[in-house]
Amino acid sequence: MKALVPRTLLGSLTLAVALLATACTTTVTDPVAVPRPDAGDSPRPDAGAAQQQLPAAGAPDDLGRRSPDGGYWPASLQLGDNPELGPVVLDGQGFTLYRFDKDSSAPSRSTCTEGCLLQWLPVLVSEKIKFANLDPAKLGAVARPDGTQQVTVGGWPVYRFAEDQVPGQISGQGVDGLWFVVSPDGSKAAAPTDTGT
Repeated sequence: MKALVPRTLLGSLTLAVALLATACTTTVTDPVAVPRPDAGDSPRPDAGAAQQQLPAAGAPDDLGRRSPDGGYWPASLQLGDNPELGPVVLDGQGFTLYRFDKDSSAPSRSTCTEGCLLQWLPVLVSEKIKFANLDPAKLGAVARPDGTQQVTVGGWPVYRFAEDQVPGQISGQGVDGLWFVVSPDGSKAAAPTDTGT
């Protein structure tokens, strides 16, 4: 069995100083995972079944092509602000992203497989993805069992919750005491503290 090796996103993401400025965007052109073409693929025996599963109740159906594990390739990831949790990471459609406490950040490792993937959709790195107002030093990728690369923030693999119905919703926060909205440094997003100023 091939070891799952974390990989840091390179290329344009090395422009850390430029990205930290307001309204900056960068595009990764050094691919760490490219969706495999349909023609000529010889999927794993269980991959076809995974691709043909219907989305879970409330799952967004506008995510485009999906991986055998149910992951999706967003066009971008961006910094967001939630009134309850402060700075958070969003996909390009404005949906909140999450981390899973059973995963690992050092080394990066995803443990969400099989049934878990019906509710928690892995966020995958494509050949061209934009990151807006996120620190490139906190971004990376880790290999998934289906051969795709999942985005990591602060080493933590990130997911979209299928039951979030509208952009900005955080219905996955605290699910099973293991799922939490991810902050831009990979930690669990938390309510901003009053500095008393």
